[in-house]
Amino acid sequence: MNLKRLRSEAGISQSKLSELSGVNLQMIQKYEQGVKDINKAQADTLYKLAQVLNCKVEDLLNIEEA
Repeated sequence: MNLKRLRSEAGISQSKLSELSGVNLQMIQKYEQGVKDINKAQADTLYKLAQVLNCKVEDLLNIEEA
């Protein structure tokens, strides 16, 4: 769960991330819990989260290392 780790490292709550990014709080919760696959999120959603967390979009994705 890269989103949860990055958010924790940034020191912000789920609700603050939602407020700053404009991404629905329930969506953030579902991505962090693995209920929804962040790899299938819309590009603008990933971009907004990356902007707030000061990371690359790729950092948010759950990509298996080969």
